Amino acid sequence: MPIHEKHLIEKQKIIQKDSAELEGRDVSGQWNIFIQQRILSQYHPSMADEIASTPDGRTINRCWQCGTCTSGCCMHTDFGLREFNPRYFIYLAKIGDEEELKKYKDVIWRCLACNKCVERCPKDVRVEEVIHAIDGYMRKKGWMDDTPASRWDDEYVGNVLKTGILDEIMLLRNYIRDEEMKEFNAGYMMRMGMNMLKTGRLRTGPIRHRTKGWKKVRKVAEEILEKDGYELQ
Repeated sequence: MPIHEKHLIEKQKIIQKDSAELEGRDVSGQWNIFIQQRILSQYHPSMADEIASTPDGRTINRCWQCGTCTSGCCMHTDFGLREFNPRYFIYLAKIGDEEELKKYKDVIWRCLACNKCVERCPKDVRVEEVIHAIDGYMRKKGWMDDTPASRWDDEYVGNVLKTGILDEIMLLRNYIRDEEMKEFNAGYMMRMGMNMLKTGRLRTGPIRHRTKGWKKVRKVAEEILEKDGYELQ
């Protein structure tokens, strides 16, 4: 069997004063070669178990690497971000390749949550949720700082916890302010928001909807979030 990885081969030499030959052939030991021991330390199988134990990552082990999720991913295809590869992210998480997964810390959070991958997956993997779980695992390990996506999640949860129902205007306003999104078209959003308010399709501020008995339910919701490892702001 040929050995292609030459850096794994080490010549073992026997130091002798006189060379030893037998019928014209060197038998001194100069010709012996041994393959160096190779230890792959970057694989951590416990990674997949930890991700699978979270609510979002519970379906990770259903994946059989067909690639349907990546071929239909709008971030990968429509937006041309080839580095965003859900199939590959799941593969790296399942084998526990930390070093390779860290290379995508600036990419993995960019999932748009369109759920095309979920609808197309033949094994019923909740791909969008699994990618979110892998992202959370990476932040938990300190491999990456908070991202615009994680800050959006925090703003979203905080918004819902106030009254038990989402206030879209307040959510968007606070996020734009905190992210300092100067390029955002505020005028367009204001006009759209006013039209929705006039037709009763949107409620915000003092006239926002409220969930009855939310104060009691909120305590239960906060306990569940903390149990799942979510840090309340």
